[in-house]
Amino acid sequence: MATETAEHASGGGFPPFSQLGEFGASQVFWLIVTFAVLYFAVANVFLPKIRKAVEDRDGAIKKDVAEAAALSVKADESVKQFEAQIAAARANARDTASKAKAEADAKTSAATAAKEAELNSRLAAAEARISETRTKAMTNVSAVAEDAAAAIAERLTGAKPSADTVKKAVASAMGA
Repeated sequence: MATETAEHASGGGFPPFSQLGEFGASQVFWLIVTFAVLYFAVANVFLPKIRKAVEDRDGAIKKDVAEAAALSVKADESVKQFEAQIAAARANARDTASKAKAEADAKTSAATAAKEAELNSRLAAAEARISETRTKAMTNVSAVAEDAAAAIAERLTGAKPSADTVKKAVASAMGA
């Protein structure tokens, strides 16, 4: 230590640099050898493994993307088929509903026509009965009117009028 202090005091320089002359060439040699070994190890062992891993990863990603695209196309086709089935079902439902409506309309129309025919026949029968009753009533009205007119004329004049005279007077009054 005394020698180091003396050298230091005398200005011998920085010790690691002062040893360069003794050990510098061998250290530079081993540095180059070590660097060369590491370079060849990295270039020939590690880089191919890393490159292969990256290529495998890229291949797996491309494969997954291709599978996803295929599945997407398949899903789109399934959606189109599903939409087509829905459209067909809706059309079928509309057809069924329109057929049912047409059938119901036809049944209603037939039932309405049958009821109208029945009501028309009943109305015609009722009108015939009314006409017959009116005719009978009108026949009786004229006989009743003739009797009443004869009775009134007899009371007013005191003499009984002839049946022909009463019939003519009632017929002219009734507009017949």
